[in-house]
Amino acid sequence: MKIRKIYISGKITGLPIGEVIAKFHAAEDKIRRFGFEPVSPLGNGLPLDTDWADHMGKDISLLLKSDAIYLLPDYDESRGAQIELCVALHQRMPVFVESTSYQNFAAFNVHTFEKYDTKEA
Repeated sequence: MKIRKIYISGKITGLPIGEVIAKFHAAEDKIRRFGFEPVSPLGNGLPLDTDWADHMGKDISLLLKSDAIYLLPDYDESRGAQIELCVALHQRMPVFVESTSYQNFAAFNVHTFEKYDTKEA
């Protein structure tokens, strides 16, 4: 499967909005640097104060239209991001993580952008 779109998953709820925006924009920039198209839950079209369940519905829809998921380092502090990881694994999507988190995923087939070989995909 050719990977084009990568969904970004990480903690949003409970964080200052400026911090969230900066974190997700940095992830978008990183994904673009490696030649992929980022898909951010911040672009789901809903106002920020919309109910969590409605955001999750839209976010899962964005995830399912993507080819892979990128887990931000704080994904494990977020119930929503953990749900997104479960969906991605169920769909057998490639999972990207930071190189510093790579060893925590020995049981899964995960990738780092730095080590991913697009020629093999």
